[in-house]
Amino acid sequence: MLGKARFLFPLFPLVFACSSESPAPPPEPPVWTDAPTSIDVYEGRATDVPFSIKGDPKTAHLEPTAEGALEVEVIADEAPSTDGLVRGKLRVRAGYKLADLKLTVDVVAGAQKTTVPIALKTHALKWKKHSWAEGAGPPALEHGTFIFDAETSSAFLLHGSGYKPQWKPVEESWKLESIDGAPRWSAWQPAGEAVPGGAARRVATVPEKKIAYVHGGYTGFQDTETTVGDLYRVDLADPSKTITKINGGDPASTARSLHALAYDPTGDQLVVFGGVTEIPFQMILDDTWLVKVDGDSAAWTPLESKKKPDGRYGAFTAFDAESRRFIVWSGARTPESGDDLVNAAQDAWALDLAAEPPVWTKVEFEGPTPPGRRNGCAMHDPIGRRLFVFGGTKNGRTTEHGLWVLSLEPGREKWTKLDIAGAPPPRSSGFGFTMPDGAVACGFGNDDKAYADVNLLGYFD
Repeated sequence: MLGKARFLFPLFPLVFACSSESPAPPPEPPVWTDAPTSIDVYEGRATDVPFSIKGDPKTAHLEPTAEGALEVEVIADEAPSTDGLVRGKLRVRAGYKLADLKLTVDVVAGAQKTTVPIALKTHALKWKKHSWAEGAGPPALEHGTFIFDAETSSAFLLHGSGYKPQWKPVEESWKLESIDGAPRWSAWQPAGEAVPGGAARRVATVPEKKIAYVHGGYTGFQDTETTVGDLYRVDLADPSKTITKINGGDPASTARSLHALAYDPTGDQLVVFGGVTEIPFQMILDDTWLVKVDGDSAAWTPLESKKKPDGRYGAFTAFDAESRRFIVWSGARTPESGDDLVNAAQDAWALDLAAEPPVWTKVEFEGPTPPGRRNGCAMHDPIGRRLFVFGGTKNGRTTEHGLWVLSLEPGREKWTKLDIAGAPPPRSSGFGFTMPDGAVACGFGNDDKAYADVNLLGYFD
């Protein structure tokens, strides 16, 4: 008897589907190849940090997260990549409150993400004071002219007016060395053209050419006082700082003091605005000039504008090279009454030299603004793209207290009032200079006393 059959194997062969290919590996997470572990951030300034991302070039990007008074912007490189890396810069902008700042950055490509924590090393603005015993440096002055030599970190002081008696120009010039170390003064006698003792001149430096231009001011005293329109070139590469007088221009048009002067690197030209003159009679000026220097001669071209600032002197000015804007804020205007001899302007104007022809526009602000004034320290930090305003007077009798700073970036114009420990006494008729790292100086001038000092504002660790 046959039993029930059990089939241990199928009666037909089984066929299994298979492949020789392995599953695709998951994409590698994107990598910020040069990611820093920490970034130096400076109070009130922007810091650019370059980046390159290894990842899908179509989707790779950075997504920063900031806390506290910190703004972060990702600026992608517009140039096409040749090695598959995505490049750009991370702009980290610190405000004027450095507490509780935090920054993390997500490196993203498609669905992949890598988080990079970044430590922040903060640098706060500080004052550094320098004063000297009588006879060890210049006497108390007002309306002098500083010419700064970046290569030797020395400031050359050309004249100014004294207080014994007040407003009489001095003939002496001085050199201040080792400003960021142990400052010391010595007498300076420039070579070349003899410049008469004077005050209220303005200076514009041309760093790439190692020269500076000095213009205008007044000479003489009382019955002999006169406004001048002389333009001088100072050779900063020469240890003697040789001075050459530049020909050109009608003194009846170019003479002025307490005016605004700047150098436009892109146009290789000087810009002159406003001021006050005694020629042919006392006038407060509202004219603008573009000055091209060729060798030892200059061509002065007036800029005709229907819309422009009204006449003023002792204004606070700066030139923002990146936007090619010449900024003028406040200053004294023609008095409207005997009770207000300053009639300080409260507005700011920007001359856009990138336009053809250049055009003046009024600058609008959000939030509080400082009181208008004349003859304070206008301290321009070109690296931070900002203008510090310290001192000055709105009534001709007392000095305004407090330190204000104006952001010069187009679209970001805003005033901020700062309270920095160790500030020097406020003063009117002070003057200063800018150092290569953007540190600024304000010195001399007067309030209830006359000052012989130089005060630096910058990052001093």
